[in-house]
Amino acid sequence: MEIKEKTIEDQKVAIMNYKGSLNDMEVLIGKLSGWLEVEEIETAGKLFAIFYNNPRTVKENEVVYDVGIPINPELDPDETEEIRIVTLIEHTVLSAIHNGSMDNIQETYNTMAEYSIENKYDIIGSPKEIYIKNKYEVDDENDMVTEIQLPVIKMG
Repeated sequence: MEIKEKTIEDQKVAIMNYKGSLNDMEVLIGKLSGWLEVEEIETAGKLFAIFYNNPRTVKENEVVYDVGIPINPELDPDETEEIRIVTLIEHTVLSAIHNGSMDNIQETYNTMAEYSIENKYDIIGSPKEIYIKNKYEVDDENDMVTEIQLPVIKMG
């Protein structure tokens, strides 16, 4: 697996904050997709989730995460009760591609964490998963492609 440092430019995103089960992500994605379609919002990237605690270690209904998608920065759509428009400011990440189902994604996270320690990076924020090929776009979960981004600063 290749792990690389990259700079993520400012991004305008439509985002939904949520605390509950990871299984509810499908409903959130449906709401976000429906809003994009109704409002005719042009997207500028792939669907993503940012996790504020580890879904594998907290109780099922206590996962805290955002679901979002980058949108055309020139647009200024109205927010709803559930969907906010925010700008994620430029930041540095360690990035790696996880191929396959989510069942073994923790292994990719572990490898990235080890890499960050060995290469003197400090992880300074919540991980982001970008769903390049999500389960709705593939017939077999083994064909899924997820980019994991860990916000970092170089320590030395």
